[in-house]
Amino acid sequence: MRKEDKFNKNFGQLFEEAFTPEERPLEEALRRGGERYSDFDFYREGGLKQIRTCLDQRTGRRVAMATMKPSVGSDRKETFIREARINAALQHPNIVPVYDVGLTNNEPWFTMKFIEGQSLKEIVQELKTGTESRFNNLAERLELFLKVCDAVAYAHSKGILHLDLKPDNIRVSEYGDVVLCDWGLADIIPAECEEPLLEVCSTTETDFEEMTLDGVVKGSPGYMAPEQTGLIKERKGKHTDIFSLGAVLYTLLTYEKAFTGKDLETILHRTVEADFIPPSRMKTNTVPYSLEAVCIKALSKKISDRYTSIKDLQGEVRDFINGFTTEAENASLMKSLHFWVKRNRTLSAISLIAFCLLLSLLIVFVINLKLAESNAKEVAEKLRIEKEYHMRINRGAAPKFFERAQTSYKTYVFDDALNFCSSAVELDETLIEAWKLKANIHFIRQEFKAAQEAFEKADDKSPLAKVNAEYAMYKDDDSKPLNAEDYLNLVKTLRDRQLFRQFANLIHYKIYSDLTVEERIAFCKEAVILHNYPMEPLKFYFDKQSRHLDLSGNLQLEVALCFQNFPAESADFSNTKIPNFICFRGQKLKYLDVSHTEIYELHSLENADLIDLNLSHTGVSNLTPLEDFSIRKLNISHTQIKGIQTVLKLNYLQELIVHKGQFSPLAYHVLPKTVKVIEVD
Repeated sequence: MRKEDKFNKNFGQLFEEAFTPEERPLEEALRRGGERYSDFDFYREGGLKQIRTCLDQRTGRRVAMATMKPSVGSDRKETFIREARINAALQHPNIVPVYDVGLTNNEPWFTMKFIEGQSLKEIVQELKTGTESRFNNLAERLELFLKVCDAVAYAHSKGILHLDLKPDNIRVSEYGDVVLCDWGLADIIPAECEEPLLEVCSTTETDFEEMTLDGVVKGSPGYMAPEQTGLIKERKGKHTDIFSLGAVLYTLLTYEKAFTGKDLETILHRTVEADFIPPSRMKTNTVPYSLEAVCIKALSKKISDRYTSIKDLQGEVRDFINGFTTEAENASLMKSLHFWVKRNRTLSAISLIAFCLLLSLLIVFVINLKLAESNAKEVAEKLRIEKEYHMRINRGAAPKFFERAQTSYKTYVFDDALNFCSSAVELDETLIEAWKLKANIHFIRQEFKAAQEAFEKADDKSPLAKVNAEYAMYKDDDSKPLNAEDYLNLVKTLRDRQLFRQFANLIHYKIYSDLTVEERIAFCKEAVILHNYPMEPLKFYFDKQSRHLDLSGNLQLEVALCFQNFPAESADFSNTKIPNFICFRGQKLKYLDVSHTEIYELHSLENADLIDLNLSHTGVSNLTPLEDFSIRKLNISHTQIKGIQTVLKLNYLQELIVHKGQFSPLAYHVLPKTVKVIEVD
């Protein structure tokens, strides 16, 4: 063998060995431990969460990971996980899929498909500035809208409401994929959802705090429905998403929001009144009358005037795309004929001889419409029968909804309690206790007519039912609340008739409603007297500029629950008889003086923003609950606190006030030098 041939053979073997793997690299990669996700890049953030892209080591694909923002409190974890669970339950081409959910270092996260491209909001902004795009074509924008409708219709079929439909939550990829994102405000329709989602319906104390502290407005101004503003009493439902889709369609037609204003209050009031400029009067585009009629119908003020389902709204838009008139425009026969001619240009050019044939075809068309309507009625009757059968089958679920209603009622989440009660009696009309609770909740909401019907269903002749009957005769419109004077008279009536639970319910309902500062002050002045009756003249002072609330020196003040959610930043309740800190819930206090009170424990103190706290002359003996607070100045003179150890755990403390002899001289040497100690007699 020649040297050249031997060299070529050896070199070939070496080359073959180098490219013939002896191991299984993909399998070994799965066996290896370590972090599953790596290579994080910040992408975007919202109110509750931030989104980062990262590499999934197991699948080798780029995904998006949602985590809670560092500034968000741990009490929002349940809301964050709830969004992930709801989103994960939805499997649809036009809904962003959730891949994985988990906890890392006790912090929740979930991963989802990373959609490259733009939000619909960004697309609209480009169109508004005249940028060339395929979405300059109205037909392309309408096809995009129909895909969003498909996603929402699918969610509704699963008993899920989105409740935050807006262009910023709709993403369009470079290849035409349209997905609906951000299910953070989504809600469940208990009577229609699948059983695994019932646990997502659970109302927690955190949900209650979110409603009260963040306010009742949950949605995006300019796209939310009137029932989301908190200014009217209407239950949210599928009609809410239909209204928001109407607002999205408005933006696609005009490149503007339907509801605008100089401030949030103006926008909300215009939303409640459905006060918007018709699309055809906007200067941006020429809007077809048919689509304007569809948009206006979807944005109707009354729920009964809107489309009854997403499919109905889609059908109208498809009719326009296909050249048909829409039901919303209530088109005349001549206009319908005009559209027909446009769809059939060749046939419309036929001579007068073919006119009779055309007329015959039109008659046949009308007959087919009647047949379709008849078939639709038969289908509707069949669906009604199926629904009745479904209700009978699900009657066994009624007690479960009633249990959830009771839980919500006990934690003062009256809206959720009413929803669960309504679901319970819809499934089982014989559930008397659910009717009683439903009547009670309607009474709290001042819906006396509805409450009276529920009391009659339950055959309830209790003292509360009698009070309700009196007010039902006086107030016959459930949509309007009582004025301030009548509301206080009702509270006084409940107190005088010893209906103390209902008395407390009305106080709680009022203080967590949307009140001006003046209204809240007036109500608290009257309510605290009712709570502590009889009482000497009340000493009450509130400085609107400094936000200081002063009720010190009211020696008969024991119950002050009406001050929850009060807009105070500092409060002085010294020399009163308050027994705990519950009355300060919902207040963003930085300074608090409860000296010379009957408080003996700190477990009910939830005001995490406190930096100055005066506990002198109280029965407090343990500072452990303050370890997570940022207290800088603390007065514990003349208390039962004798040990220095709990004080050492207050990492932000700068000034400590004690009485002489409270601690041994040696104890002060272990305090950090940054802490100034002041001894008082």
